[in-house]
Amino acid sequence: MKCCVGLLIVMIAFVAAATAAEKKKETKEWKVPARAARRENPVASDEKSIAAGKKLYAQECADCHGGSGRGDGAGARDLELDAPMPDLSDPRMWKQSDGSLFFKITKGREPMPGAEELSEEQRWHVVNYVRTLAPKPRGGGGDGDDAQAAKGK
Repeated sequence: MKCCVGLLIVMIAFVAAATAAEKKKETKEWKVPARAARRENPVASDEKSIAAGKKLYAQECADCHGGSGRGDGAGARDLELDAPMPDLSDPRMWKQSDGSLFFKITKGREPMPGAEELSEEQRWHVVNYVRTLAPKPRGGGGDGDDAQAAKGK
C-alpha cells in the first residue's frame, strides 16, 4: 500500500512538472490598448529618422534583440523567457501598427524594460528603424488586429 501511495505521489509530481513546463512554453499575447494601437506616428520615416533609430536601437535593444532583430543578441541567452524572443525581422511585424510598436517600446514587458527614459521622438525613431528590419509582406501586409485598430476599424 505504501508503495502505491509513493508511486501515486511521484506520478502527480511528474504530471504537475510537465504541465508547468508546457505552460511556460505557451506564447503570451501582448495586448495593446486599442487607443494606443491607433496612435499615428508623427515622425516621418526618412533617412534621418531611421539613422537616429538605428543608433538608439544599437544602444538600447540590440543586446537582446540582436543586430538584425532576430532575437539572437548575447543578452537574450541569459534570459529565462516564457516564449521565444520576438523576431523583429519577421514580415508578420507589419501586422502591428506603429502605435502598437511605440506602446511596446515605451512600456516594455518583463523581461524587456520600457524605454520611457527616451523622448517620444526618439521612441518614434526606433519604431521607424524597427520597420526596416522586416520586409513588407506581399500585398502590403498590415491586416492584423492592430493594423485594423490603427485604421479605426
